[in-house]
Amino acid sequence: MLRKQADFAEILVDQLRLESFANEQSAYHAADEESHRAKLLDRYRSRLKYHICHSLSRRQQQVIQAYLKGHREREIAADLGVKQQVVNTYKHRAIKRLHQLLSE
Repeated sequence: MLRKQADFAEILVDQLRLESFANEQSAYHAADEESHRAKLLDRYRSRLKYHICHSLSRRQQQVIQAYLKGHREREIAADLGVKQQVVNTYKHRAIKRLHQLLSE
């Protein structure tokens, strides 16, 4: 009985190997796809940087740039001399504005 179970397991492994092999693509195709994805991400990042610098108010720029540096709302509020809720409002408005601009 153990031999039959082992044979069955080998059949399953072989079947899974064949299915995964059929789903694989050539190395050239994967490289092309990844380079295309990298180009799209670079273009998106450059558009995002542009709109952060040119489409947001000065305070929204300061808040978003501080977030990108890893600061927390409380720290940003202390640096800018405003309340934490004001920083939160600037952040949400800036994100909403960037979302509108980047989805065009």
